[in-house]
Amino acid sequence: MHLARAVFACFVLVPALGAGAKPAPPPASPREPAPFCTGEYADFLTGMSRDTRVFEASADAGYTYCIRTTATYEHVYYGKGGKLRRRYVRHVRHGTGFAYKAVGGEWFVATNEHVAEHPLVTEADDVDGVPAGSRKVRETIRIVSSEGDDDDASQVPLTKVLADEALDLAVLKTRHPLKVMPYRIGRSSALRVGNAVQVRGYPLGAFAASNTGRVISTGQPDHERGWSHEDFAIDAPLNAGNSGSAVLAVSCRTGELELVGVYHAGYKDAQALNVVVAVDQLRDVLESRTPRSAPAADPVDRKALVALLRGAPAPFLMPFGDRAIRVDVEGDAVRFALLDADFPLTSRAQAALVDRDADLARPSALVLPPRFGDQEIPWAALEPTLRDPGQRFYAALWRQLAAVLAFRDGEGRGRTGPEARAALAASASRIRAHRAEQKDILQSIDFEEDLAWPPSPAAPSSPLPGRAPDPASDDD
Repeated sequence: MHLARAVFACFVLVPALGAGAKPAPPPASPREPAPFCTGEYADFLTGMSRDTRVFEASADAGYTYCIRTTATYEHVYYGKGGKLRRRYVRHVRHGTGFAYKAVGGEWFVATNEHVAEHPLVTEADDVDGVPAGSRKVRETIRIVSSEGDDDDASQVPLTKVLADEALDLAVLKTRHPLKVMPYRIGRSSALRVGNAVQVRGYPLGAFAASNTGRVISTGQPDHERGWSHEDFAIDAPLNAGNSGSAVLAVSCRTGELELVGVYHAGYKDAQALNVVVAVDQLRDVLESRTPRSAPAADPVDRKALVALLRGAPAPFLMPFGDRAIRVDVEGDAVRFALLDADFPLTSRAQAALVDRDADLARPSALVLPPRFGDQEIPWAALEPTLRDPGQRFYAALWRQLAAVLAFRDGEGRGRTGPEARAALAASASRIRAHRAEQKDILQSIDFEEDLAWPPSPAAPSSPLPGRAPDPASDDD
């Protein structure tokens, strides 16, 4: 302090010693700290501030956790003698989560939806080791030290706050104190190819690890499975078990790490080619810790769809579950024909719904298969056991028709830009997402079975087709 004053005093006396000396410049104003790098995010992790580097190398940086989700499935099947039996199968998966907030005595952890949520009902090859058609009856989520952790007393139970399949994001919580990530949520829209990233997670569920890499692509629409979000790709070497890892980039402004995404998938048969859910889509859900509002269902304008059908090439075919539907407009009538399971080997229709009413609210008649003589039965005359699921089938047909017409309209425009391709991929994904539901609908209204009653003319006949009551089954 004394030295500074002395220098200043000497400096102000200089002008008095000689004529014509220039006056001293005013003291410099404090400057803003120099940025750690240029741009929004650094291309090298060396742009990280000293304090951040020290923290990341310390034991306090343990804000990522190994997540274990255990689901128990009930599989119902017929055993010897036709006895109905049940078998219970357990499935365990491991992933990564990171604590990002503590509020009111609760600690919140983010991870992938596919880490924290098993499907309610399994399909073929859906869950390893669990037969298709099994139903989930129990699910627990815990923080464990690694995949080999069998000490229940040391594990931390987690409660699911929300799970968003489209974003592949889940938020969990616990009242057990956790180390929380000290970094802010960044802006994934500011990332550019070449930016450096750091990924903290539990590869293979074995141990905590930190990997580094670079952004190699941005703005990738992801509509695989039931997902609907935007990814960016990185070349960090990641493995199964890293799902749900925090992906961090170095801010050029502060030198601190910022959360820019959540790792969620890697390309098969590829090395160091991994995709990250961009954080801009996750910000509101992470900060509010509340599920997104479900988008309002678009009302289907059935009359407008009929007008589009009149101009579409005939025959108009569309998928429905694992079957095909032929849609025909005959004058003022609309006909949905469920084609045989062997289509396209055969063009025979298994059954058809015909609507001749102006409001198109419900079918006018059910057209029976050829083995019943192509007979039409008025819709109001059907038994409720067939009419009620048939109405559900009819409504789903209109929704599918709207989706397929929209897809083919986009396809026919021939646009090749990235936005057009992304919109077309999103449309196809929405159609595929309803496939399982459509298969369930078809199983609930199996025309071949329902219309086979009564089995022979000698049996007591029913005036209208319907399903006979099932005999009681023993359950052991």
